[in-house]
Amino acid sequence: MDKILKSILKRVKPTPADRERLERATAELIEQTDATCSKLGIKAKAMLVGSAARNTWLRSERDIDIFILLPEGLSREELERQGLAVAREVAGKRGKESFAEHPYVTMRFKGFDVDLVPCYDIAKPSEIRSAVDRSPHHQRYITKHLKSELLDEVLLAKQFMLGIGCYGAELKVQGFSGYLCELLVLHYGSFEKLVESASGWKPSTVIDLERSYPDPSEAERMFEGQPLITIDPVDASRNVGAAVSMRSFATFVRACQDFAQGPGEQFFFPKPVRRLSAREIQATLERRGTTLFCVAFSPPDVVPDVLYPQLRKAERTLVTRLARAGFGVMRSDVWSNSQALILLELAVTRLPRVRTRVGPPVSIEVGDFIQTHLKSKRKFAGPFVDTAGRLIFEIEREQASAREVLEQALGERTTLGRHVGEAIARGYQIYKGKNIVQLCKDEKVSEFISEYLTRCLPWYR
Repeated sequence: MDKILKSILKRVKPTPADRERLERATAELIEQTDATCSKLGIKAKAMLVGSAARNTWLRSERDIDIFILLPEGLSREELERQGLAVAREVAGKRGKESFAEHPYVTMRFKGFDVDLVPCYDIAKPSEIRSAVDRSPHHQRYITKHLKSELLDEVLLAKQFMLGIGCYGAELKVQGFSGYLCELLVLHYGSFEKLVESASGWKPSTVIDLERSYPDPSEAERMFEGQPLITIDPVDASRNVGAAVSMRSFATFVRACQDFAQGPGEQFFFPKPVRRLSAREIQATLERRGTTLFCVAFSPPDVVPDVLYPQLRKAERTLVTRLARAGFGVMRSDVWSNSQALILLELAVTRLPRVRTRVGPPVSIEVGDFIQTHLKSKRKFAGPFVDTAGRLIFEIEREQASAREVLEQALGERTTLGRHVGEAIARGYQIYKGKNIVQLCKDEKVSEFISEYLTRCLPWYR
């Protein structure tokens, strides 16, 4: 294992030249931001936060987070106005305004992706006024507690998460943030010990570095239903692992179990998904014997952390509507880039016109069940009693085609998430079965479809 980990570190640890480029860029950005604050007469200061500030960034990462700290006495409107004024001035024409909990500015600078984020300069973490106000406190905590000998351990943890597909707290991934990786290494003392311990994790695992909750069961009650509970050492009311989905949690635990039994570089650098040709996609669909529906539309102009929850809401709505109509969805997924896609895989796409409506057993009052269906024009047969003693009507199914169900559900945009519903209302197209290969002219779509059809834990590819 030591040999493997040393080999991985050589591949992921920034070189002295990498560090020098980052340091020059961050120093220039801090200087520009502070100078802009003075120029505009705004009482604020710049602070570098995140992995770039803590020397826990991977060689493949190119992110710089500059926070613009403003007095906590400002109103929210003034924070946004003054903070954005500074950020826009620093970014100039390179800047693009984005919105999460509140607006911030992104730009590309000397090969790095830069976020210029206004926040309150809060003295006590317990008095934060927005989520981003915690970041400076996270910075101070990690800088104080994460000793230099643990920096490489964090890099190993991050690359492991990246390799198994669980790195990133963004809602597209629903995985482990960089800060969470740092806390896990800090708690366990090394990457190897993290792997060893996580191999035995069960859902609702509690990690509490500062022992904010004397009894772990208190934390379990506080964050009920969350698979990984990692108490934020600067704010005990927050679970740093809240973004981690059950899928990411289980994937990480399984990866740790497999890695402990047979260490290998494939956990850190798995083989890429093999892109299937149009002919292979068609052959695979035929072999599966199912039918894929793909709802394609132009994505709304919102950040991924707004888009993906709405895509998943739309996905759940469509799956539920299909199930209610009698169509079981075997598997589904969402994706977005130049297009937004909702993928639904069905065993059958047409059902018989007749369906059974089951009434209450003989021991329960029937209410209006008989009268409701007795004179219905959609009745085929009934009422009669089946062998289990239940009242039965056989009636005509309202929708026998899965496509009809989909189209009706897509027309009810209020159930699909605001921005996604509006985007679908502007126009969508349903691709069915082999017609999906038409979408695969786009290389990114082809990769998504290929990954869906050949889905496999990355280290087993």
